[in-house]
Amino acid sequence: MLRKISRRGDRQQSSLTLSRRCYATVIAAGNLSDLAAALQSFTTTGNIHGGAAVHAQIIILHDLATKSFSLWNKLLKFYLSCGHPRVARLVFDRMPERDAVSYNTLISAHIRCTRDPTESVLLYSRMLSEGLMPNALTLSFLLSGHNPTRNPSLLRQIHSHSIKFGLNSDEFVGGALVNAYRKLTGIELAVYAFEDITNHDLVSWNIMIDACASGGRNEKTIAVFSRMRLENGGELDSFAIASVLKTCSEKRDLKLGIQLHCCALKFGLDSDRPVGNSLLTMYSRCADGIGSAAHLFERIEEPNIITWTAMIGALVQNEMTEEVMIIYRKMLGAGVRENEFCFASILPAFGGGSSPSIDRGRMVHSRVSKSVAQSDIGVGNALIDMYFKCGSLEDARLVFDTMAAVDVVSWTVMIHGHGQHGRGREALELFSLMKRRGFRPDGVTFLGALSSCSHGGLVDEGIAIFESMIGEHRMKPGKEHFACVVDLVGRSGRLKGAESFIEEMGMASEALAWETLLGACEIYGEMEMGKKAAERLMALKPGNNGPYVSLSNIYAGRKLWEEKGLLRERLDSSGMRKDAAQSWV
Repeated sequence: MLRKISRRGDRQQSSLTLSRRCYATVIAAGNLSDLAAALQSFTTTGNIHGGAAVHAQIIILHDLATKSFSLWNKLLKFYLSCGHPRVARLVFDRMPERDAVSYNTLISAHIRCTRDPTESVLLYSRMLSEGLMPNALTLSFLLSGHNPTRNPSLLRQIHSHSIKFGLNSDEFVGGALVNAYRKLTGIELAVYAFEDITNHDLVSWNIMIDACASGGRNEKTIAVFSRMRLENGGELDSFAIASVLKTCSEKRDLKLGIQLHCCALKFGLDSDRPVGNSLLTMYSRCADGIGSAAHLFERIEEPNIITWTAMIGALVQNEMTEEVMIIYRKMLGAGVRENEFCFASILPAFGGGSSPSIDRGRMVHSRVSKSVAQSDIGVGNALIDMYFKCGSLEDARLVFDTMAAVDVVSWTVMIHGHGQHGRGREALELFSLMKRRGFRPDGVTFLGALSSCSHGGLVDEGIAIFESMIGEHRMKPGKEHFACVVDLVGRSGRLKGAESFIEEMGMASEALAWETLLGACEIYGEMEMGKKAAERLMALKPGNNGPYVSLSNIYAGRKLWEEKGLLRERLDSSGMRKDAAQSWV
């Protein structure tokens, strides 16, 4: 007991000694500039005793320190840096006078710590009421802490103030306005805000390029990128190239992707990790095969989790399961641990392709359960989908039931999975339960429910779901939904009803609807209607040999060999060929 008291006394004595030393240092300061230097030193070291001593000296020298904005602002920054926002606010409220720096310091602190713009806006209003003019930093801080989708009017008010005070031409304010308008209205108003900037710097160009790319405006993205190079003396950085590479997502974009790769090589940015990751993703999406992506991957020095995940995604996309496991083991051997994106990328490898591998999927699942990603909804959805594709409905349901939280995608995957395995009733029960628990189904969910009814022969239930989609949920069906209803009705043998549905719903020009009807006619050997559906499909998709094959099968089923021969001649004369069949053996 005596030892504890002694140790406690030692700590108190040590603290007292430290305070005395700090106070002695402050007393030795001969003027305000020395106090400011001492305060700066205490801010850097986080010495709360020293800062408090300076604060006491400032109070003592009140008359002398009254007009020193710099000293008071440094004191404000000191308390914020040391994690004492309440004390900082007390200092702010009791400052003899405040300037724009004082307000900017407190506004940025509120946004950084709370991400709630309310208090910052109140401070801004108080700033204006005191007759102080905001500067570019003031409006930039307000815009950075404001979510425009929650309060669009606030964004417009800040924009109008930027025009009123002549700050809309500043690159910081303009860049923040571009970013905010992109989130709220898309690219149109963002362009206007961008054009108001007097001197575009590299940051403002990059914000505009990324806004166009994120909004799916590929041509506009390339145009802004080209204009930046023209007006900026050809200068660019890795962020600009990585942003433009987002537009390369299809095979037709490969030429542009190669040009951007050459641009990165020219400026020595190809070894930059973000550029390398973006190029890796581009080649995996746009190039035929995996060669270019694999070659690029080998050249990236010190790949991070994003690099490994992009390479795994490329291999999964090409259904190279064995290679996925090889690269996955290399990643773990290099000491890189998975995150939620990596798990969500690797799991489809074990449920897709021609040879699902539930054992490997379970191995990854065991790693998920030992990581922080076990509570991630996206990873849970990927696990459910993997187990369904491997045929293990029980494991899929177990994952769903034990997830910490679920979303619409989770319910949709469950509905699709049960429908694909012929469990139509269970799929509809999940669909009803989903709505009872307050989740609003989207178009993909309705497609899964309709498909489940089709596979399970639940015609009346499927029609009711389709009608509720239009009536109750006010959703406009897509061509896939219409085709699903045609399949639902056609599979049940109501071919006339399916044809009438196509005509009544204005789907006569949709190839998918007639293709679905033709498939139903092939099942039931319906020749006349099958012939009509095939003719419509041939007119809508001239280069497709599918209707010829289906109609040929109908003729063969009816033993109409002459008609089948004539159809084969017509197929040959069109220049199309039916792909030769291959047995698994």
